[in-house]
Amino acid sequence: MSRKPMATRRNRGFTLFEVLLALGVFALAVTGIAVAIDTAMQAGIEVRRRAFSRNAMESRLAYCLADPPPASGETRIIEAAKNNGIRVEETAIPWEAKNAQGQPVPGIRKLTVITKSESGTDRAEILLYHP
Repeated sequence: MSRKPMATRRNRGFTLFEVLLALGVFALAVTGIAVAIDTAMQAGIEVRRRAFSRNAMESRLAYCLADPPPASGETRIIEAAKNNGIRVEETAIPWEAKNAQGQPVPGIRKLTVITKSESGTDRAEILLYHP
């Protein structure tokens, strides 16, 4: 008659300590993944805001080629509430430029467009010729 050997402590299963340790490691891993996902989402939102602001600035530059602000240096402002949360300031000032013979060229203005949003401020300048 042969008897089966009695199960040793190692063969009986996991101890409470081992289960708690495994749960703790799992919780740390899940927390790390959640933090990484949140950081990636915040970065994506910030990139989207900046792209939207730059797109608004480029759009206003193109618009100002056809309809520039007054040449007297006055600023045309588009409030953020009317422009998807982006405040736009447009200013055109007279600009002195000379041709190849050194003669002044009339009708040139420097246009400055500044966009302000939650994500920051962008600025662009371009020279316009309107005789």
